[in-house]
Amino acid sequence: MKRFVFALCTGLVLSSVSAFAADPNPPAIHSERGAWPIRRQWTLAETRHFAQWIQHIYQAKTGGNEEQRLARIERILTDPEMNLLLDPEFAGEGCNGQLESGTLRAMHGVLDCAKLTVSLSTYYAYRRALPWMFSYVRACDGGDVRTADYTWPVGEMNSLHYDSVDRFMRDALTGTCTGNFRVELNRDRSEQSDTVPVAIRRDALVPGCMYYLDGHVLLLADITPYGEPRFLDATTAPSRDVYAFNGLNSVSGITPRRSGSADGEYAGCFRGFRMYRWPIAEVDENGAVRRVRRRTDSEMQEFGFSTEQYDRMEELAATQQIVDGPVAIDSFHQFIRFRLRAGQRMDPARDIQAFATEMLAFLQERERRVQDGWRDVNANGPIAFPEDSARGNVYTAGGRWAQYATAFIDTECRGRYFALAEDLDSAIRWFDLNAEDVHLDELNKHAIWTHADLADALLRTKRRVFAETVFHYTNSAGQPVRLTLLDVERRLYDLSFDPNHPPELRWGAAAGSAEAQSAIPRGTPVPDGGEVPMEEAYLRQAYYRSLSHWEPERSHLREMFTGGFPVRDKLDVAFQRKWFGVPSYPLVPHNGKVAWLKAEGASSTPGPSSLATTKAYPAGK
Repeated sequence: MKRFVFALCTGLVLSSVSAFAADPNPPAIHSERGAWPIRRQWTLAETRHFAQWIQHIYQAKTGGNEEQRLARIERILTDPEMNLLLDPEFAGEGCNGQLESGTLRAMHGVLDCAKLTVSLSTYYAYRRALPWMFSYVRACDGGDVRTADYTWPVGEMNSLHYDSVDRFMRDALTGTCTGNFRVELNRDRSEQSDTVPVAIRRDALVPGCMYYLDGHVLLLADITPYGEPRFLDATTAPSRDVYAFNGLNSVSGITPRRSGSADGEYAGCFRGFRMYRWPIAEVDENGAVRRVRRRTDSEMQEFGFSTEQYDRMEELAATQQIVDGPVAIDSFHQFIRFRLRAGQRMDPARDIQAFATEMLAFLQERERRVQDGWRDVNANGPIAFPEDSARGNVYTAGGRWAQYATAFIDTECRGRYFALAEDLDSAIRWFDLNAEDVHLDELNKHAIWTHADLADALLRTKRRVFAETVFHYTNSAGQPVRLTLLDVERRLYDLSFDPNHPPELRWGAAAGSAEAQSAIPRGTPVPDGGEVPMEEAYLRQAYYRSLSHWEPERSHLREMFTGGFPVRDKLDVAFQRKWFGVPSYPLVPHNGKVAWLKAEGASSTPGPSSLATTKAYPAGK
């Protein structure tokens, strides 16, 4: 299997594509009818296999080549490097063959967030020869099921009752929507729902689960070692893109349980983390399938069915904290991180160094594309901006633009920078929760006692590592120009993605600077034959340079706004605003907070009077 350049460290270990272990769930039953042959039951081992399949798609979407990172549903399911089910060992004995191209196109034609979950789950069930089903739902008020106070199931699509996978897939795609996720617990027919709430545990909340917001659903696709969920999503834009840039910030809107309420203690408790209510095939003594039905709530217990997210939200609302074992947690996001962490200590200094190493390779590859584009423009003429095009925007357009522009990879660069910021932020939060879980050996750990101390130490480390990470680009005069990663961070919103611009502007040289003196101006043409001067084009492309994820909508140039859009604070400013201002203790022991807590058997941070006889150290150095 190819190595993904940007592959992220994850909490679940995937097998190599070329050598899988034995089938975790070999065929044991059989059917004589239905949309496809059924040869397996859904088991815990099968749900892990499904999780591995979903996680691998996510890793390809975030760490594969550019075509894979932009892949839509057809490409995802037909690329052997993205779809593990195209490997016979992973698909297993008795698997069903690849879907016909017409069915794959039908998926793409209607794809949205809910249809993405339908498409991937049905495809997997078909290929692995598993039973599958969906519910038809009705709104409680007879209105739109997507916005109803709640819905209830009134019928089902059952793979055993269909005569073809194509017909089952098309009915599932048109017959389900986000309204299917609004079925409340303990209502009539609630045990016929497609999904159930899942426990916030790493063995239960795995890739293949979902997060339902109000009218929108995200497919859980990965969990980082720091307990951060990552999702796949799909757009309703005509392009029907599949993307992977939602994280823990998307987790909101969970309704607290209302204990003792006469109106129903779990009324409204359908938003949140969900898992499929795995169907089960009832068989005779010879293993022949007689019927396929939903598992009951009781039968779903072994897979992780739980109401604890609603129960915990009730606790948080009532007491302003969630007590979980020895710790008291003051936010639901932190509770998720606490439960889903892989167990290893956080190592923020190592994360900074790993990011710098990764980014150096990225910047060198970006320079290759900048130089190739500059040569092509000089040899073959300018490249038209994909203005107001339905066929592709600045991220997805084809031809010479796709070959030499860097809008897509530049947004990923910014996205990974802010992912580092979020990891460092998590480490700072975790330090107060359990200081021993944060590895500080590469930092001045004896001086780290508060949020502010750790934030300061991490910023100092970041500046040093970024300043030591050096690369060169070639300017318009053919001369090398030295830049550091710290320079690139300063220019994070200034790097031009336009292949018509000279290398100096592509690397963000400030107008009027000595570095910019060698730049050769080039305008940017538009499809109708006009041309926008370089300075104006650069100004009107500012919005696209501000994004940390790519967008599926059409792109504009001549009429594009030049301001008024939000620009996210970079690390130094964000940390200074968020974490600084908490003074360190004036007297601290030699090995810092962790050592003191161990020595004293303390459960909380000491006050200055506790340390009157210890050696003094300056804070935040």
